[in-house]
Amino acid sequence: MEKTSFFWITLRQWFKQNQRIYPWRNTKNPYHVLIAEFLLQQTHVRKVEEVYNYLLSSFPTVQKLSKASESKLIEIISPIGLIYRAFRIKSTAIQITANFNGKVPDKFDTLIKFPGIGDYIANAVLCYAYNKNTVPIDTNVIRLFIRFFDLKSDKSRPRTDKILASKIRDLYIFNFDFKTANLAVLDFAGIICTTVNPKCKECPLNIQCNYYIKESLLC
Repeated sequence: MEKTSFFWITLRQWFKQNQRIYPWRNTKNPYHVLIAEFLLQQTHVRKVEEVYNYLLSSFPTVQKLSKASESKLIEIISPIGLIYRAFRIKSTAIQITANFNGKVPDKFDTLIKFPGIGDYIANAVLCYAYNKNTVPIDTNVIRLFIRFFDLKSDKSRPRTDKILASKIRDLYIFNFDFKTANLAVLDFAGIICTTVNPKCKECPLNIQCNYYIKESLLC
């Protein structure tokens, strides 16, 4: 089987049996998705769920969030750290309320202008809330694609490598939806293809994985 087809067919089968369940994955509400992505930045996913639920119960709409006190937001976010996100979240809510009638925009060029929203969050909102065929690329995505497809980057921080990102996006060829594909990649990278001690021997992709084949030859 052709390598790219093998990758996606195998990954989808694995995901059906092993996908992780989180509340933000079961919503199409763009506001909820945006809040989740803000909270998930540089934060372990297991720490986020309680804060996510508390924040949305306290501020169920963008408009209410725009009127929140920054001290209250800091109090809510503090258990997961990076409390500077409180300012970014409120500032974004104020702009969305004032300029977009409280509706999270569905355009990349608009989202990217909000404080704290980079390529990843913008693409995540477009994919998970608006069903756009976009690919949010973070270090987990990069790690899996570099290992399996033997991609290279000449950047000290591959996450900033636009050529690498383009190569990864070009490999998104499958006959199902982008949301499933993106979540499957995230979960697989988080459970199997981890940064340290990847579970290569039990990995269903290993027979065609360049990283595993090279590591096997070294043994």
